[in-house]
Parts: sequence; structure tokens; C-alpha cells
Amino acid sequence: MGWRWRGPGRRGRAGGPTLADIQPGVEAVVRGVVAGYGLARRLADMGIVPGTIVRVVRRNAMMGPVEVEVRGTRLLLGRGIAAKVLVEPIVRPGFPPPPGQI
Repeated sequence: MGWRWRGPGRRGRAGGPTLADIQPGVEAVVRGVVAGYGLARRLADMGIVPGTIVRVVRRNAMMGPVEVEVRGTRLLLGRGIAAKVLVEPIVRPGFPPPPGQI
């Protein structure tokens, strides 16, 4: 049973940016999943577990799914599901952050 992760606290929105907040082209490290047992397991089966590097390929500004790349595979996640994945954007030294990173 190694696939049930919870972010810090459960009151309201857990702190930090989520996968739904990240701009296209930005890479981020998954820090946690704030979800129930079923969704946490489904995300783990897709490879979205803490410590995994993900890249947002595309997303619309207001609605629709978020396309992410995880370990070389592209996935479409609904915005509500993407909002449950806590991430930390990767800032590479010597490279300016993409415009509108967060």
C-alpha cells in the first residue's frame, strides 16, 4: 500500500502550486497528491507519484484538460484532477524562467 499520498494539511487548498496552475513548457516535480484512495491509486498507476518530473505540454486558460508528459508518455488530465496534484516548478540555473511561469 505505497500509493496513498496526501499533501500538507487537508483544510481548503493545500499549499503550493498544482499541476493545473503551471504554464505550458514548464517542468515540475510532483510533491504530493491530495486525493482519495481511488484517485491516488489511479494517478500512481499512470506514474504520477511524489518525486516524478512532469512537464505541462498544453492547457487552455479557462477550461478543458491539461496535457502533461510523464516519463516520456503524454497524458490528458481533467482540470479538477490536475488541481489535486501538488508540484514544485523546476528552475534551472542559467536559464530564465518561462514567461508567466506561475
